Amino acid sequence: MSSPPTIAETLQDAARRLREAGVPNDLLDAQTLLCFTLGRDRTWLIINYREAMAESDSEVYTQLIARRATGEPLQYITGRQEFFGLDFAVSPAVLIPRPESELIVEEVVRLGWPAPLIVDVGTGSGCLAVAIAREIPTARVIAIDIAAEALAVARQNAVSNGVAAQIEFVNGDLLGPLTTRASIIVSNPPYIAASEMDGLQREVRDWEPRGALTDEGDGLGFYRRLLRTAPAHLEPGGYLICEIGYQQAAAMRSLVESAIWDGPRFLTDLQGYERTMVVRLRQSSPASDTV
Repeated sequence: MSSPPTIAETLQDAARRLREAGVPNDLLDAQTLLCFTLGRDRTWLIINYREAMAESDSEVYTQLIARRATGEPLQYITGRQEFFGLDFAVSPAVLIPRPESELIVEEVVRLGWPAPLIVDVGTGSGCLAVAIAREIPTARVIAIDIAAEALAVARQNAVSNGVAAQIEFVNGDLLGPLTTRASIIVSNPPYIAASEMDGLQREVRDWEPRGALTDEGDGLGFYRRLLRTAPAHLEPGGYLICEIGYQQAAAMRSLVESAIWDGPRFLTDLQGYERTMVVRLRQSSPASDTV
């Protein structure tokens, strides 16, 4: 009878399987899934690399590697993703939080609005709403999403991160459920054009919720609606802050009406792409006269 494989041998074989399946970061993902299986960290793996794998752990690990080899995102397999230094539960019902979305949180904090009412449109996992509530303890947040399954995940994340008392979760379409004026409206809306969906990584295209990725049009549909409806739901001088696609800044400039909005101003991500749009409602904007 052959001896059971060691941790090092198990990792090497798993990384090879992932590499052959076209999975990027094959060794890193193999390590992450082994840590998840064993309930250990990478340091433990390094120290104990000669230890034999238990048969029960090997069976579980083999199943997880098989899932990742199909393209299923690592975050959906582990059920977790870090965002703005916080731990979030994720599921196929929500978009996986990404580092570029942290620009929105940073900008809201930088604005320094005292005791703001902040509305998160299309909250998904709740990453924006929760991170903002953690960073601004005086804030009240309304998190809106059309998908009840997403709101369930967002509520869970608000509880686990200790900000459930600050956030009201509302099921609805865009700003439709909002009956008051906000200080700041934030959103990471579906901005991928339908024509671009086939070209996405399979991890995104085949696994993340399509309704959170594309408007089934040119990718600008939700921005048009937000720019049109947000003025009636913002305080004079309030802000609309949205994540945008890395090639959408020029199109957004053409959509923003100067009679209503100051801006747009764009924030760049670590790769130098303009990924966040900031516009401010003019104090005397006619579109803000009625709710």
